Parts: sequence; structure tokens; C-alpha cells
Amino acid sequence: MSFTIGSCMTGDWITSKPLEALMGIFVSSLAIFSAGGLLFALGIPYISQVTVMPFLAFTIGVDDTYVMLGAWQDTKRNLPPEKRMALALEEAGSAISVTSLTSVISFGIGTFSTTPAISIFCKFIAVAIAFDWFYQVTFFAGVMALGGKREAAGYHCFFVWRQMPKDQIALSKSTLFTSPTHKIFSDYIAPFLCKPATRISFFGIYAVYIYFAFYGCSLLRPNLTPSRLLVDDSPLIYYLKMAESRIWSEGVVGRVYVNNAPDLSTFPEKMESMLKLIEDLENTKYSMGPNSTAVWLREFNNYRQYFAEENENFYETFRSFLKISFNKQWNSFIKWADNPNRPGKQFVQKFFFTTAFKIPDWNARTELLLEWRNITSNYPEFQALVFDENNFFSDQMLELKSTTLSSLGTAIIAMIIVCILFIANSQIVFWVVFILVSMDIGVAGYLSLWGADLEPATVVNILMSISLCIDFATHVGYRIYRSPYTDPDKRISDALGAIGWPVVQAGFSTLLGIIVMILVPSNAVRMFARTNVLVVATGLFHGVFLLPIIIRSFASDFIGIPSKTEKNFKTT
Repeated sequence: MSFTIGSCMTGDWITSKPLEALMGIFVSSLAIFSAGGLLFALGIPYISQVTVMPFLAFTIGVDDTYVMLGAWQDTKRNLPPEKRMALALEEAGSAISVTSLTSVISFGIGTFSTTPAISIFCKFIAVAIAFDWFYQVTFFAGVMALGGKREAAGYHCFFVWRQMPKDQIALSKSTLFTSPTHKIFSDYIAPFLCKPATRISFFGIYAVYIYFAFYGCSLLRPNLTPSRLLVDDSPLIYYLKMAESRIWSEGVVGRVYVNNAPDLSTFPEKMESMLKLIEDLENTKYSMGPNSTAVWLREFNNYRQYFAEENENFYETFRSFLKISFNKQWNSFIKWADNPNRPGKQFVQKFFFTTAFKIPDWNARTELLLEWRNITSNYPEFQALVFDENNFFSDQMLELKSTTLSSLGTAIIAMIIVCILFIANSQIVFWVVFILVSMDIGVAGYLSLWGADLEPATVVNILMSISLCIDFATHVGYRIYRSPYTDPDKRISDALGAIGWPVVQAGFSTLLGIIVMILVPSNAVRMFARTNVLVVATGLFHGVFLLPIIIRSFASDFIGIPSKTEKNFKTT
């Protein structure tokens, strides 16, 4: 709140927008409550990942506020408030629409994830962004209109009932006034970026950036460790670490359920296939061998070898075997059913057996689960199912990589479509999308170098970074596209002067709202905060510096063409 109010002060008590800035924060809060209320009413459950939704919705919502107020301040002060409002919404309305629509689509894609944590989080943030956009172009636009009338009448920005002296009112309507931030970006930063030496230097810096980004991505591995989902002082961490380091390394029992056991009294030859399935599972990399396996079939075969009975009496002999006191435990392993091949008799239709294995970590557990499933798939007639209490963790690890890649791919396609709708120039669209992909690669890569593994929290962070990165690059690219100047250097200066400070405001407000979460004693929350730090750093680097340099260097043929809005600009 302090930063938002302070950064919306222009140097006089008439044109400053402190109350409007506060209402922008209120609009973000309203979007958060609306999204939560709607989804909770629809029965969507609350999960721990949803805790970060308000922080993310605040940053995106306040970013839109900066763009709206920045567009207003960019209009001429001597125009009537109705005209200024029209020009501001023409500029900012399209800008926040393209970013909001792309963010909603990006997170909307994430709602189809097979991982519930990712799906639920994406639902909450997508709905929050949609509400924020709606409130920005309706409620906050009304706040801006009232603020514009107050400014035109010359009333104080805080004490709105007090009218300022006539000389100050006349000064506030001066068309020669240029805000300090606009002057810094248009007169100093933009010309500096357009120099050939500066552009070459930044390309060198970018080469180093992208090298380490790809290197970090190559180190990103699925690793879902439940202890990382807890707070640092949770007593469960000790037991989880003991399980991973001591218990699992000594031996863990896994179960295999055979849901379609063969009728061994009619088809005795299938016993060999059944025993082969068990042997294959015992010969895996982490298995403890036959001595760790508990299966009734082997015990019964050892018992049955002393009887010269025919196969037709297989199950009658087995019932006699179960009546022996030290064999009764096998009753809990089997399920009887009527024998379709022998009317009036029963057979073991389903059963399960156990075997033990030693594993060093969660990655090994996932590797073993996948290997067991591949083995059981070679015996489809038995419909064997591998079960372990922690399989749901391993299943998520198996899905994380495909979920991440598919979500990123579809989100990028969505960004391209939305950018084409709002930016009618292929070169600008190409470089904006290039910058967005570069930022996402950088966030994922440097997050890996900062100690992150590929887990649901990290996937949520990467998907979240797409939405935040959109605000930085798309605003700048869209403003360059709409600039009325034909000279390349002037076009960059005009665009950065208009949108540079709102983008920096968005970055710093995000940082201020999130940085405190690094101190929270929870790995998941720290990773969320680290992601936001990386998003702000890469976003400002790409949006404010790299994108204007790239467009100036590789799309100068476009920015040298007269703009479609130039005629309207000159008329205005």
C-alpha cells in the first residue's frame, strides 16, 4: 500500500492519485474474495497451494491498476475528463485485456492437469484474474472517472472536499508538464538502449543468461519428497526422513493383487505363468528376492507334492491345506468364487501376494513402481495390480514432466493467438512470444539452480510465472506497436516513456508483496517467493531492456512504417 500510494504521486496535490491507488488495491481484494466465494460455493476444496493465490492475484491486479493510472497520466491534461477517460481506456483497456485473457487461458489449461494440486490452484487463480479484469474495466474505471472529474475541478487528491487555489489548478492543467518517470525512461533509458554498443553488450549478457537457464533446466528432475511440503519445524519431518534414510533401505513390503486368477484345476499349465510373474517381480533391481515373498501358491505346492491327487481335486486339497492351523493366515490373501468350468465347485478367483524391496529414495520408488507395472502388463490375462500406500506420490512424479510440458506448450499457443488478436503485426508478436518463452525458460532454469526439483509446487510456480511474465513483455510490446511515431528511436522512447514506469511499478510491488515470504519456515512457500523474485528480475530485464533492444535491432523495418494511429495522434 505504501509503495502503491507513493508511486502514484505526481508532485502536486491535484493530479496525484493516492485514493485511486488504494481503490486499485481494494479491487484486487474484491477479485480474491469473489473467486474464493464462487469456487467454494461450487464445492472446489481448499488446498495448501491455494494459500498463495491472494498474493498472486494482488500482484496481477495492482499491475493492471498501474497500467490504467499510467494511461490516464499519459493523456493531455487540458482535455475534458470524458475525453481523457476514453483515451485512457482505449490504451489501458486493451493492454490489460490481452494480459488478463492470456493469463486466464494459461491457468485455464492448467485446470485440466491430472495432478489435483495443480488443477485446483489453476482454477482459483484463473477465476481471480477474470474477476479482477471485470472489476478493473467496470468498478475501477468508474473510480478513475470520478477522480478525473475531481482533478478537472481542481480538488485536493486526499481531501477531496477542498478546492485548490486557481494558480495551482492552472498549473495542473499545463500541457507542457512531463512526469519525472516519463522523462527518465523516454529521454535517458530509451536513447541509451538504442545505441549500437548498448545493444551488442545486452546480447552478450543475454547469451550468458540463456546458457545458465538451459543448464538449470537440464538439472530439473522429478523428485516429490513429502517432507518438503511441511513447515520446517514439523515433527513429521523427522519421521519422514527416518523412513527415507533407514526404514526403506532395510526393506519395504509391496503388494500385488491378481484380479483374474486362472482356474488351476482345469488349466494347470497356467501355474507356470503365474509363478513366472512372481519370479519376474522378484528379480527387479531393488527386490530382496524369493525369501521376502509371501504367496500361498508356493506354500501349497510344497504341501501338495506329498499327495498323488489329480488336478481336478486341486482346490479340495487346498481347502484341507487351509485347515491346518499354521496355514490359516492364507485365508486373508484369497477370495473364493463359483467355478464357471466346474458347476457346484469353487476356485480362487482373486488373491494377493507380498514381496519386499529396498529403495534409497523417492526416485528409486518411482522407478521400481514403473518397472513392476511394466512386468504385470506382460501378463494381461491375470489383471495384476501393483499397490503401495505411497503410489499416489509416485504417480504424480510420473505425470509431472508431461503435465509441465503440455501446460507450457498449450499456454504458449494461447499467448500467440491472443497476441495476434491484439497486435496486428507478425514481427512484434514473434518477438513478444520469444521473450515470454525466454523468461519461462529462465525462471525454470534458475529455480532449479536455486535448489528446486520438479514437484507439484514447482510446476505451479512455473505455470504462475507464465502469467506474471505476460504482464512485463506484452505491455511493452503492445505499447511499442501502438506508438504513433515512425522514427525507430522515437518510437522506443515514446513506448518506454508511457509504459516503462508502470512495468517497473508492477515489478517492485510484486517484489514487496512477496519477498517477506522467503522468511516463512516452509520450503513450498520459500520456492513460491523465489519464483516471484526470479519472475521480477527476468521480467524487468526482458521487458524494459531486452525487448526494446530486440525490436529496435530486428524489427526496425516495422517501426519505421507510419503507424495506423499516427493520424489520430496528430489530430489529438
